[in-house]
Amino acid sequence: MNKIKDLLKLSVEERIHLVQSIWDSLAAEAEASEVDDEHKSILDKRIEAHQDDPHEVVSWEEIKKNAKKSM
Repeated sequence: MNKIKDLLKLSVEERIHLVQSIWDSLAAEAEASEVDDEHKSILDKRIEAHQDDPHEVVSWEEIKKNAKKSM
């Protein structure tokens, strides 16, 4: 039995409801997962650095340009 084909037989409304249910279950699990202490520390340092100098930012265009250089 091809489960994907069976799912595609559902109405658009039923498929949307299914996707919403899946998304809600993923969001609930993500909320339940804990960030470890090492990552919390990194995030805290980054937040503090931004609060110390909120004008010290890199534009999205600069990030993309640097990423393309790394390829």
